[in-house]
Amino acid sequence: MNSLQSSFNSLLQSLPPSTSSGRSQYQLDEQVQKVIDSTKTKSSQEVRKSQWEYILRNEIFKLAEMEGKALKEEDETYYYKVRDMLDLVLAFTEHEVCDQSLPFSILQDLLETQTIASCSHIFSWIESRAPRLTKDLVPQKGKALVLLRMLNDLLRRLSKTGSMTLFCGRILTFLSGVFPLGERSGVNLRGEYGPTWEGPGIVAATQPSDEKKEISEEDKPGVDGGDKMQVDEKEPAKTPSASKDDFYNTFWSLQLPFSKPFVFTQPNYFSEFQEAVNKVLPVIKEATVKERAMMGSKAVVGSGASTLKRKRDVADGDEDSNITEYFFAKYLTSADLLDLEIADTHFRRQVLFQLLILLNHLLSFTKAEKTKWQTPRNRSLQMDFTLDADGEQWVRDTITRAMEELRQTTPNGRIFAETAVTILEREKNWIKWKNEMCMPFDKAPYFEEVEVEDEQGQNKKKKVGLQEATRGARENMRKAPPDWEHKYGSASLTEIWEMGYRDLGDLENRFDPGDVKEYAKKIDMENRKIEMRTKVLRQQQEKLETMKAAAALTPSPASTSGDVEMKPPESDTKPAVEPSTSSVHPSLPAKPGTISEPKPQEPNGPAAQAEPVAPAAPPVPPPLPKDAQINRAEENVLVTGGSHVVYVLLKTRKFKVITIDNHHNSLPAAITRIQELAQEELPADATEQDKESTIIDSHLCDLTKPEQVRAVFEKYGKGGIWGVIHIAAYKAVGESTEIPLTYYQNNVSATVSLLQTMSEFDCTRLVYSSSATVYGTPPVVPIPETTRLQADSPYGKTKVMAETIIDDLCHAEPQRWQSLSLRYFNPAGAHPSGRIGEDPKGRPGNLLPLLAHMAVGRIKESVLKVFGNDYPTPDGTCVRDYLHVLDLASGHLLALEALSPDAKTDVFWDRKDAKYKAYNLGKGKGMSVLQIVEAMRKATGFDYKTEVIGRRRGDVPDLTADPALAEKELGFKASKDLETMCRDLWNFQTKNPNGYE
Repeated sequence: MNSLQSSFNSLLQSLPPSTSSGRSQYQLDEQVQKVIDSTKTKSSQEVRKSQWEYILRNEIFKLAEMEGKALKEEDETYYYKVRDMLDLVLAFTEHEVCDQSLPFSILQDLLETQTIASCSHIFSWIESRAPRLTKDLVPQKGKALVLLRMLNDLLRRLSKTGSMTLFCGRILTFLSGVFPLGERSGVNLRGEYGPTWEGPGIVAATQPSDEKKEISEEDKPGVDGGDKMQVDEKEPAKTPSASKDDFYNTFWSLQLPFSKPFVFTQPNYFSEFQEAVNKVLPVIKEATVKERAMMGSKAVVGSGASTLKRKRDVADGDEDSNITEYFFAKYLTSADLLDLEIADTHFRRQVLFQLLILLNHLLSFTKAEKTKWQTPRNRSLQMDFTLDADGEQWVRDTITRAMEELRQTTPNGRIFAETAVTILEREKNWIKWKNEMCMPFDKAPYFEEVEVEDEQGQNKKKKVGLQEATRGARENMRKAPPDWEHKYGSASLTEIWEMGYRDLGDLENRFDPGDVKEYAKKIDMENRKIEMRTKVLRQQQEKLETMKAAAALTPSPASTSGDVEMKPPESDTKPAVEPSTSSVHPSLPAKPGTISEPKPQEPNGPAAQAEPVAPAAPPVPPPLPKDAQINRAEENVLVTGGSHVVYVLLKTRKFKVITIDNHHNSLPAAITRIQELAQEELPADATEQDKESTIIDSHLCDLTKPEQVRAVFEKYGKGGIWGVIHIAAYKAVGESTEIPLTYYQNNVSATVSLLQTMSEFDCTRLVYSSSATVYGTPPVVPIPETTRLQADSPYGKTKVMAETIIDDLCHAEPQRWQSLSLRYFNPAGAHPSGRIGEDPKGRPGNLLPLLAHMAVGRIKESVLKVFGNDYPTPDGTCVRDYLHVLDLASGHLLALEALSPDAKTDVFWDRKDAKYKAYNLGKGKGMSVLQIVEAMRKATGFDYKTEVIGRRRGDVPDLTADPALAEKELGFKASKDLETMCRDLWNFQTKNPNGYE
């Protein structure tokens, strides 16, 4: 023993002085190993083990005796020495000289002998050495139990101090890291109730009434020897009433069951608890009502003495008489302060939350609940108490009352109450798991058995982990999936989309092919009409032939050579229908109700016979002329504006084009150039009819003046105009925000009067030129036709109104009216020849014409003002869908042809209640303002400058079309790109620097 002690002393002297950073583990291990090696032969291993443990323990506790002196002198060296000694104990243990539990048993004894301040230093050493201390630690065995017991004992000590919250948190964090969550012993040791309440209420309840009186006298303000808080009053202090003291004691007596629910096992205690709660809750409710009533008042007065001030007078020489190391908040109260405490929202919330915890705990002791968790092994809640039916009902009602009081507290009472409910529900799961004896919930590591081939070539089963088992599946997931066969998710969705369905309304009114018999009846009726019309025409033809024959038999007085003049005789009998005098296209059939004049014979034709000779065989009847009721042919088409649309119509040589325009933003020269272009593009062998088709009936007419529009329709008669393409409208978004009434009059009122005139003259086919501005700020880009209509500018609203009017008209008269609205985006460009193009009067309202005018010098500006660059677009400027004007014009032609009865496809197949539909015309690819400027810079070579100014009212970030429906049903395709648009526009502008003038 003495030899080991001397060796240990030599070890201490050989070690270098300790510092705040301690000694390195390598230094200790090296020195300890030398001492162990030098003492191996002095005694047996068991004896040496006992001796080393005694020496180490003795040295630790000899050092612990110096704690008091170190605290007085505030000497940190003491803690360095304690840490070094603990390091030595740990080193000897790791060299297997001492028992593995020796460090923990020494720490347990050491912590019990030290003050809280010293315990904090020792625990810091435990935290720093945690990996070495917990090596090979097995829960519920050996050193694990010693460590768990030691730290829980330390927690019990700290819980009584009231000011060591941080220290407690460090210990709990350490335990959570060392012991698994499901470690049963740790859960049970850490799950006990707190310290028993020993504050106000309990003392008063256990003393006789005369002692209460004495205590009350001592607690009066100004009495020496009491540590009660004194107050200043304007009037002499009054002794609290007996009822006030009683409530004070009743209120604080509730802290006893909060801290130790086992008191409910005492006879009649539950009834006392009920009585106390029933007294306290109304007072808390009254305080909450007062607080809510005075919300917003600058001076909030409490229910108690509001003029009282806290005052602390300390007598000379007694300055430290009442000062201790710790203060307990639960004792800083009195009957005079209780009203002020209850008036505090946080105080009431804490009491109510405590009450809810306890009441939920009591519900675990009903007969039904006790049968679920009560087992012979579970002693955590084994107390002789059962809640009867009346008590259970009272507990549930009280929980409801307490929760309602929590909701009424301010601020954010409802949120606080919901949080409390969440916490209580989570605690129920924790308590349930604990009551079930902490059933383990750890799962074994995942594994799979796979067959592998060993060295001998035999298949053997091998367990592999998750990583190895899922390797093949993870590699497959990294591969790009094959293209899905259904474009829109499923076969059914793809099919109905390809059929043209876009919303639920389409599905409700889906296409119905009808009955075959009904179609057969309609065909039969049409055949009968054709047969009757053919019979009438044949009779008229025979009558004319008879008249010709009679005229041929009558000799002419002026004839001297025997020739006969082919002139019909005068007769009182007139044709059933007069020939039409309107100048329709020669290639067109007669209008309904008209006949075609026979072609006269040549003047030098054959001489007339004296008597008619009957032919040997009946003559073949001449062919009947074309008739509108038999063969549907082309009709007159009225166009209100749109030079390129007129040009495309003329190219077809199928329509007689009539235009009306007030030349508000155009010049008559455009019509002349259109006719010239159409004539120049005629083939060399063009007929007179083809040449006639290039002539335009142009009328100077203002749509806002119904009498002028009516005069045009009267010229062609009722039914003389087959259809209308309505393009006449004001279209500048910015201008519409400045003169909205003018836009509503021209774009809406004029459309209404035009529709009325069309209806009067039986012209019920309309292609309406709408705009993408009807969508406003669209929720989806590219924009489908099913997007809701919600314009942001007056111009856009006029288009929405006009579309609505046309839609309502088609619904009101579904058998007469049919119309298509074309919502196109931004037309640009010009005819490739440079002969026709957009030539707005004044300053252009659209971007591309404005850039062309700037480049050619018509506008003496070199800086383009950009309305905003903070839109959610790639470069921050507005994005629009530009398409070539010739593509746009072809879209109008396709829409007009779709209104014909002999159209290739019925575009109204999904519209049973009205023949009205809208289509988007565009490229489906948006271009920003800056992209347009750059494209024009390349086309013109002009160095445009830009200046960003604020946003303009009515502008939306992105208007890009989804033209899929028009491409599918109309066959529309915008084929020309932006480069072509800019090139054609600049070609027109350079050839016409001053426009058509």
